[in-house]
Amino acid sequence: MGRNVTSAAALTVALLFVFPASTLAAPASPALTVQQRKEISALLTKFRRAKAEPDKRTEAVDGILKIGGTGPAQLLAVITSELAPLQAEYRSAFYTAAKDFLRKRFTDRDPKEVDSLRQTVLSLGNKANLTEKEIVAKGDPAMAKLNNLLWIDPQEILDATPPLQKHREALTTIGPHWQRAADYVAEFGPKRDGAPDKAPRFEDVIRADDVLGTTLTLATNDSDRKALIANVALEAHIEFEEANGIRDLNRMRLLLGLKPLRIDVKLCEAGRDHSKDMVEKGFFSHDSPVPGKRTPSDRAKRFGTTADAENIAAGPDTGPAANRLWFHSPGHHKNMLGRHSRVGLGRHRNKWTQMFG
Repeated sequence: MGRNVTSAAALTVALLFVFPASTLAAPASPALTVQQRKEISALLTKFRRAKAEPDKRTEAVDGILKIGGTGPAQLLAVITSELAPLQAEYRSAFYTAAKDFLRKRFTDRDPKEVDSLRQTVLSLGNKANLTEKEIVAKGDPAMAKLNNLLWIDPQEILDATPPLQKHREALTTIGPHWQRAADYVAEFGPKRDGAPDKAPRFEDVIRADDVLGTTLTLATNDSDRKALIANVALEAHIEFEEANGIRDLNRMRLLLGLKPLRIDVKLCEAGRDHSKDMVEKGFFSHDSPVPGKRTPSDRAKRFGTTADAENIAAGPDTGPAANRLWFHSPGHHKNMLGRHSRVGLGRHRNKWTQMFG
């Protein structure tokens, strides 16, 4: 393949376990008594020590959730800390397995065909009067062929790699405990207005990591891989579906031979703020009626960053679904595949704002 490949050891260090920071907030509830705090401390110790005793772990979780207060958030932090090295090892192992699959599967692919398909899609962005019909007629088939030539279904990799399955089993034994604690904090803890009412599904988070491991194989140089890895840490500061949408966009860009975009958390905040304004002020436009927020540039500046393009959408439940809408919309399509270096995605209820810098 002739690729300069980031070492598995480096990935194990870099691919840290992260979840949206909002899920770690402590519930705003009446202060715990001294006795309750002692009980929570004892139950946390019981949970830590009972790694090989599932029933005791479940009892500890039951007890902490029954007490409530700040206990579930403390439990969530303990579980996340335990998951961290396991998650890092799993991501690294998945990337290594994906590389092996890539070498075996695509040894006979024609680089000229890949270049031609990429040019078919990228040339659409140069058209002055691009239409949705042209994107569907030319862009969609070319993207489907690129996917067949360059992408491997992560589930196929997992099914054929027993060591990966063992890594995943180690994660899934802890996953239900994480889910219960995260669900409690999401339901009873303070959260940003307009944020999802539920924590992300643990299975969805791990599945997203499978996709990340395979996406890393699309990067042809260390600079692009480092950009994807750097994004992992930044995802802790945004919501899961916002991060999911950015990962999906970068997978699309890499399939087309474009550079992945780095997450700009401030652009995510600016985008989320515009989405909130659209919901609360009852408008849907790039021109905001809110003083000081009229243009994307104005909005980015308020959050300490810069922006040169913006996409908005209404209705999608997920980040990738918003990307599908934008891909088929001429102006938004050009923004997604433009020569940017940074991206932010901000959601408020059913409104989405994607910003580029």
